[in-house]
Amino acid sequence: MKYILSFIFFNFLLLPSFSQEEVYVDINIPQRVNAGQKYNIDIIVYKGNITGFAKLELFIPMGVKINIINSQNATVIQNLQVIKLIWVDLPYETKFSIKGVLELDYRLKGYKEIFGNFYYVYQKNRMQSSVGIIPFQVLNDKDYTYLPKQTEEYPKIEPKKVIKPVKLNKPDFFRVQIGAFTRKLNKHILKELYPDVEFIFEEIIDNLYKYTIGDFETYQSAYEFAINCGIKDAFVVEYVNYKRK
Repeated sequence: MKYILSFIFFNFLLLPSFSQEEVYVDINIPQRVNAGQKYNIDIIVYKGNITGFAKLELFIPMGVKINIINSQNATVIQNLQVIKLIWVDLPYETKFSIKGVLELDYRLKGYKEIFGNFYYVYQKNRMQSSVGIIPFQVLNDKDYTYLPKQTEEYPKIEPKKVIKPVKLNKPDFFRVQIGAFTRKLNKHILKELYPDVEFIFEEIIDNLYKYTIGDFETYQSAYEFAINCGIKDAFVVEYVNYKRK
């Protein structure tokens, strides 16, 4: 009996392990860049065997923009110096690359850094992996001290008139589509896309769950919301007699 138990225990140790693989994100940015220039960058996600919902949140310094070119099916939300990439379903591959363009203000100079976190779900638990600090040096041999004082600093951002959706009790209106997915989204994911979930509407069209924000009384107000909400590729949809055109 002793030898049988030892044999079983030994074979148990040889069974393949299904533990979580290490999850992390690398951002490939040149260590030295020139002000006023653009650079191609790669954001590489090493996800291992995790699936389902995930969010990459990056904080970038003033004077720096990152334009996402290939999001790998993520919804891209950019609000001032914060970029979010939200996946309802992560790509199947254990590692995938996001393409982007780093754009630098012509007045920028000195040490800068990007940092952030990658959030995902593993065994029904919300997990977090730090992106760490991604440093780079901005080279600038121009002297802008002769410029008027107000242009030495980054221009002051005047608060914009915020257009928000309202509940309209009329048959004709406009909404802004923020995404189309192969499965239904829960409120937690919808809140990542837009915090006021009571203004998010769900429709099933062509076997896709399409989500819109509304209502807006005019096309112009819906359009201004679409371009200022931070969600890349958001667009206006018209409804006539409560039906989508």
